[in-house]
Amino acid sequence: MKKITLVIAAFAVAGSLMAQESRFSLGAEVAFPMGDFGKGTGIGIGGTLGFELPVSDKLGLMAQVGYISFAGKDFTVTTPFGSVTTKSDATGIIPIQVGAKYYFTDNQEGAYLGVLTGVHMTSVKVPEYDALGNSTGSKTKTNSNFALAPLVGFLIGENIDISLRYQLIFAKQETVAFNPVTFAVTTDSKTVTNSYLGLRIAYMFGQR
Repeated sequence: MKKITLVIAAFAVAGSLMAQESRFSLGAEVAFPMGDFGKGTGIGIGGTLGFELPVSDKLGLMAQVGYISFAGKDFTVTTPFGSVTTKSDATGIIPIQVGAKYYFTDNQEGAYLGVLTGVHMTSVKVPEYDALGNSTGSKTKTNSNFALAPLVGFLIGENIDISLRYQLIFAKQETVAFNPVTFAVTTDSKTVTNSYLGLRIAYMFGQR
């Protein structure tokens, strides 16, 4: 009975300390798609909820979850009978990531470096065409992909957190090929790396 009481007391103390030291943040995000990802999507706007737990004077663990909507963009689809220009719908992404940040000062203020890893859940409407290039409608595709992001940031005072991350998303891309001689349609998939620059400006709640 005494051991159970001690365990309960230990968890209570640990929870109290965590509640005192942990901090939450609410941030606005602007995302700039890069490379091939930027060919089919425009600038993204969204927000994230963050959590940070200091584990030493300079090191902190963190977690983030949010939603980013990337605007649609004109792009060209090549068919055996020519090219078709169309506009993609908005792409919605839910980033769920955990990581760590290292401050250059002992009081966890000022500049820091960090890394985030997790998944990006993506939802997008993809237009479909037949072999002649005629639209056959669209379908919503959803998938979850591994993500990794190095980041740099600066904490102004105790509450304003500004960070810039280079987000990498490792996704599978499907390509469809049509053979006009045999009328065969083949599908192939490969792993591609989509990326964007994410600027986050957040307000932090809680006491250090």
